[in-house]
Amino acid sequence: MKKKITFEEGMQELEALVQGLEAGELSLEDSFKAYEKALALKKSLSALLDEGDKRIRVLTDAGETELNTEEAP
Repeated sequence: MKKKITFEEGMQELEALVQGLEAGELSLEDSFKAYEKALALKKSLSALLDEGDKRIRVLTDAGETELNTEEAP
């Protein structure tokens, strides 16, 4: 089972992969593996951001509903 990573951990790992690729010191096969892992991380991080966005929208909508209810006489 894969360990669920935090957004910050994922970003650090992604930055390390990008630095490794940019350094040009990896073999071709290792470069492919790093690129594939980076793409998977990007997908996971995007999903985490989407999830966070949805949570914020729900909280904001709930807050606006409460505010509107409180403002009514």
